[in-house]
Amino acid sequence: MRSSIPLFKCPTTLQNSGLRNSYKEKGNGEMTVAVILAAGRGLRLDPHTRQIPKPLIKILGKPIIEHTINTLQSVGVRDIVIVAGYLGNHIKRHLGNGERLGVKIRYCYNRCYMLGNAVSLKAAGKALQNGEPFLLLMGDHYFDKTIIERVIEKVDNQPLLCIDRNPRYPPQIKDATKVLVNKEGYIVDIGKNIPAWNAVDIGLFLLNDVIFEIVRLLEKRKPDLTITDCIKHLTLNVEPVWGCDVSDHLWFDIDTPQDVEFVESFLCEALNCQGNGTE
Repeated sequence: MRSSIPLFKCPTTLQNSGLRNSYKEKGNGEMTVAVILAAGRGLRLDPHTRQIPKPLIKILGKPIIEHTINTLQSVGVRDIVIVAGYLGNHIKRHLGNGERLGVKIRYCYNRCYMLGNAVSLKAAGKALQNGEPFLLLMGDHYFDKTIIERVIEKVDNQPLLCIDRNPRYPPQIKDATKVLVNKEGYIVDIGKNIPAWNAVDIGLFLLNDVIFEIVRLLEKRKPDLTITDCIKHLTLNVEPVWGCDVSDHLWFDIDTPQDVEFVESFLCEALNCQGNGTE
């Protein structure tokens, strides 16, 4: 049930004080690195993903992941970690070291890409150092530049998840992860099937390396761990996660051939382009 009024407030006492304190100590108020998860099989885009991984599916003549990298580069985030898995060599072959796109790309690999996406997140931890904050983005999402700019403005020691309180388009709504946000703007519940919600998760986070401690803690009892599981544990037991409201900005989760068709048509009309090779 969609809720217009949050049902409860974020807890004032957090169970894991050790992790809580370490989160407050992390981060330096600067944004220098982004992690893009691009390991999944993309079964709902079959047969298109039999030969190429989903992040290389083209929107307006350009792979989804390349749109994301171009956007990151344009806002000054030029250190990018890509977690590849299924047909990951195709991604590396296409993007290389990132030089032609004006960025530096490092690669990590998740060979267990059929498990939950927290396995891919864990793989990225090997490439990150010093507890610096990082953007976490899904490799099959399209994000407007203004969303990433807004997140960068908010960089501090507080974790956040971008939310949309008013999803309007099919690639934003179906199969969305629901979020319940309280009056103070903090996430108090998250999941595919939570009973009450007032926003959806758009697949863009600001985190630091405390999230990897949470992954290691939770994977012991749930091998098929998701990022949603980790965010729920973080906000309820470690440090409240802020819901950064980007309802007035454009984003899409591209999962099916219908999504590709919709997003291409929408963007082409919005950009007044002549064809799929035009931005």
